Amino acid sequence: MQADIQYHMQLITQHDLSKIFNINSKAMSELIHAKKLPIEKIEGNRILLNPDAIIDFIMKPDVENEKFLEEFKKKLWEVNPAAMQAIQEYGSHFTEEPWQLKKFYLSKVKSKKFGFLYYVRYLVDGKAVPSNWCTHTNDREAAERWAEENRERLLANYFNRDNVEKTYGELYSVLRKYYKANSIYLKSDANRGRALGEKVRLAYDHFIVKRFIPFLKKSGITKLEQIDTPLLSKFRNELLNGTKTRVPIKTKTAKKYICCISQMYDNFISEGYTKINPVKSMVHIKKNDVTLRGCYEITKLKGVFNKKWDNQIHYLLCLIINTTGIGNSEIKQIKVSDIFTIGKIHFIDINGKVKTVNRVRIVPIHDFVYSKIMAYIRKMNFGEDDLIFGNVKMHTFIRANAELGKYTKYTPEKLKSENITFYSGRHFWKTLMDSEHLGDVEEYFMGHKVSGDVSKSYNHKDKQGKKKLLERAEKVFEILNKYVFK
Repeated sequence: MQADIQYHMQLITQHDLSKIFNINSKAMSELIHAKKLPIEKIEGNRILLNPDAIIDFIMKPDVENEKFLEEFKKKLWEVNPAAMQAIQEYGSHFTEEPWQLKKFYLSKVKSKKFGFLYYVRYLVDGKAVPSNWCTHTNDREAAERWAEENRERLLANYFNRDNVEKTYGELYSVLRKYYKANSIYLKSDANRGRALGEKVRLAYDHFIVKRFIPFLKKSGITKLEQIDTPLLSKFRNELLNGTKTRVPIKTKTAKKYICCISQMYDNFISEGYTKINPVKSMVHIKKNDVTLRGCYEITKLKGVFNKKWDNQIHYLLCLIINTTGIGNSEIKQIKVSDIFTIGKIHFIDINGKVKTVNRVRIVPIHDFVYSKIMAYIRKMNFGEDDLIFGNVKMHTFIRANAELGKYTKYTPEKLKSENITFYSGRHFWKTLMDSEHLGDVEEYFMGHKVSGDVSKSYNHKDKQGKKKLLERAEKVFEILNKYVFK
């Protein structure tokens, strides 16, 4: 019979023969190592077999197939039973047809309530989708039914997730993403000629995420159409008057942030997701409409800073703002290297931290204040480039003001009724200087812009030289000695 077979073949590799026999490489290796199929030749890592030897094996295999396979299976279990168990588990994910993969496979995930639940991972074109879904059951048959029934829906949502450009229906998702860098919303605004600078974008993003979204959630808002003019007016009042954890902001700043909300609504209108901009209906607010910030009477701080306070940071913050007129944000930006001396007088360089008329601003520090700041710097072992108060949070300013109120015998009720906050220290300093007729002091040391008056606009104080500057600083120190320090 063998002689009747006509063929013209080259040597056959072990890998090719395993495909012909439809057995795996382990079984193929066992046949060769058992010398059921003699090796003709070895080239590198390839084992080559002679077609004649293969035909001889087929004609007279010299092995009882079932017995051979049983012995081979027993040997594999002896070699590595854990691996065999894992292979069988893996094999359960396949159909009866050889190597035909199912459309999904299930895995067990621990559950406190149910012991475990089945999660499904789908296979597309032979590759597992890098996401899995809970089937909400620990019954395998029920999990398989769930996986089959929900396959198309889940995969469609998964593969289309990046194609959904705008989800205006998801209010908080839109608000959080609106002012992020390169957002689709800002690109749309830019196309309409409303591009934002990076600094403004960052400020708006922080405001929306940290102030506007918390307010909306506190108010129970879940949909865009629930935001109306009365609600936004309430929000603006909260910004202007402050809360238990937030200090009030200036009218000008509040207007700027309300405008950033208006910009979002203009976008929503252009995209057809709403018809009106509730910001447009808000009553215009003037500076005089806001409760004016109060400050301490000029005699109330006498000797307060000569006492030992409970909290050193609170002490230093209140000491600086009430004796220099430097604001909250400026205090947080002071570096050790910003402190310098002209003659015998110490100054803090505020240049670049605020915008002034000529971008020139240095603030004199009383010797007493200088000694306290330097002692703190030495204690903390700060370097020249370190921020002295860079880690101070908003609540620290609030608590510092409360501690100052305790030492001045201002009750929390009195502080609230007179609208005295930490920032009031800047008002105190200016009021103190005005009481001693030290005119134009804000143009020297406070960073305010000069008025529209022509004479002031052309009178550049920074060009009058060091002598005038030091004389004015000495006058400031005299007033502080009279009203603040013992």
